[in-house]
Amino acid sequence: MNSLPKNIWSDHQDQFAETFEHITELLTANNIDRALQIIESLHYADLADFLDNLNSKVYKTIIPLLKDKIKAETLVWLSVSSKPLILEILGIPKSVELIDQLDIEDAIEVIEDLNTTTKQLILSGLSKEKQQQIIEGYTYPENTVGRVIERNFVYFQENWTVKQAIECINNQHSKDDFHAAIIIDKKYRPVGNLMLSTLLKHNGDKRIKELMNLEFKIADTFTDLSELSFIFKQYALTIVPVVNKSGKLIGTVSIDNMIYIIEQQTEKGILSLGGVHTQDTFYNLFYTVKHRFPWLFVNLITACLTSIIINQFGNTISKLITLAAIMPIVASMGGNAGTQAMTVTVRALSNKDIHYNNISKVIIKEILVCGFNGLILSCIGAALSLVMLGDPHLSIIFAIAVVLTFIIAGFFGSAIPITLHYLNIDPATGSGVFLTTITDSFGFFTFLTLAYIFLV
Repeated sequence: MNSLPKNIWSDHQDQFAETFEHITELLTANNIDRALQIIESLHYADLADFLDNLNSKVYKTIIPLLKDKIKAETLVWLSVSSKPLILEILGIPKSVELIDQLDIEDAIEVIEDLNTTTKQLILSGLSKEKQQQIIEGYTYPENTVGRVIERNFVYFQENWTVKQAIECINNQHSKDDFHAAIIIDKKYRPVGNLMLSTLLKHNGDKRIKELMNLEFKIADTFTDLSELSFIFKQYALTIVPVVNKSGKLIGTVSIDNMIYIIEQQTEKGILSLGGVHTQDTFYNLFYTVKHRFPWLFVNLITACLTSIIINQFGNTISKLITLAAIMPIVASMGGNAGTQAMTVTVRALSNKDIHYNNISKVIIKEILVCGFNGLILSCIGAALSLVMLGDPHLSIIFAIAVVLTFIIAGFFGSAIPITLHYLNIDPATGSGVFLTTITDSFGFFTFLTLAYIFLV
């Protein structure tokens, strides 16, 4: 069996962890020179990960020593909390020098995480052209194509030959790699695209318009990034031209950039389901507490509503104390069922699988799925309850409450995200708290009401 090349590891994360730990040990032992040798050999993305895990005291030791060797791309990969600290230590002149090396979309990403004063100082140090392009990027709403548009791109005229296209590539001296070019007409409007591999397969006299791909999608600067993500995934695109109001080509979004954007959106969706709006692992204590508190406060209010319902059945519970042991099971099972329906629905909305014509079908399916699961689990739970408590009537009440709660969970688990989506509210952010309140409240109310009617 051939061994893997030295630069390919069976487990990247373990290797990175070992490297980072080794660097930390060298720094602790005050072996700065050796630590710097290893740090300088890291890929810029790995260096960003390492810097994200350092504390501010170590920054002040390491960053000045890396000042002349740190790559501009490292700034892009740093976490939001690390960028201001590191740029402050680097100083405005060095920060300007590094940011000036970045493409516009990357420069915007770095600068937008800074405070207003630092942002103005850096902008004033950049070239007038770059400064104007960055300011223009800020005029577009967040999460729109205008914030991530790539200004360095390759384009060909549709009436060119392959030879002319290759000459154009050689004359541009672009520092960026590219996979595809945009084809434009005489009015500078995109009419197709062309893969680099296709260009190289044909002789110099072949016309570009005979080779270009006519099945392409166009975005404008105000296109939402979630819409663009869907377009890339749905049609397996490599590049999308971006046009202005008159339809003229002003930039592109490539698959390289889109992979990063999709990853960010996926991360945001996962965080939103937990009521967290940003990856705050490396933020300071007070910032993290402040941004997590609102969600927890809302949960406190909804929990109080649930406790009010339970309190109304205080006499019922006191007469049959075993109810207190059984009723959390009903609410918990219903909440889990609702969460399953909610997660699937939020994902379907993200993929644009749900539309006006199939909303009722989606909701009915989730109700039926939850209902069937509830029926099966209620029978199992009732049997366990009968074995443990020896009360057949209580077991029947438990089974009925579980089925009803599961049905409600299926309905609201699918209906709430859909409703929020069509109200232009992020369903991933708001669905969880509403669903938890409804399933808990209904689970307790149903079980205790049935117990009050038939057992007390």
